[in-house]
Amino acid sequence: MAAANFGSGVTPTWVTPLEPEFHNIITPMESMKKNYMNVSGSTPVFRYKLVWDSMTDAKFWSLYNHFYSAKGGYDSFLWTSVPAYIDANHDGTADGADMTGRWVAGSFKFQLDPKSWKAEIIFEEKVV
Repeated sequence: MAAANFGSGVTPTWVTPLEPEFHNIITPMESMKKNYMNVSGSTPVFRYKLVWDSMTDAKFWSLYNHFYSAKGGYDSFLWTSVPAYIDANHDGTADGADMTGRWVAGSFKFQLDPKSWKAEIIFEEKVV
């Protein structure tokens, strides 16, 4: 089951790519050297930190309800408002193409200011 597409009218102020995760296991050996094993092959997990400054009530509740409808980090969805400076297909050229993924559980933080909302959440791209 997938949640509704995300992006219409709730474009983030900033999107920051985070370090790719390669799932390496490092274990000590009797010879005091380290043994390295990569369990993910050459496919890393890509994550992006989305930040909103000065959101209206309507935009905040749209984001909140999308997070709720996706059951936090459970359902995947299509993110359609990827900024043009993001390399969505990882070919070395910024393109801002749509991405499929899910929210990272425990990453949704928000704060009510006197006349607006601030929010941040981490999006994890689906591993293909």
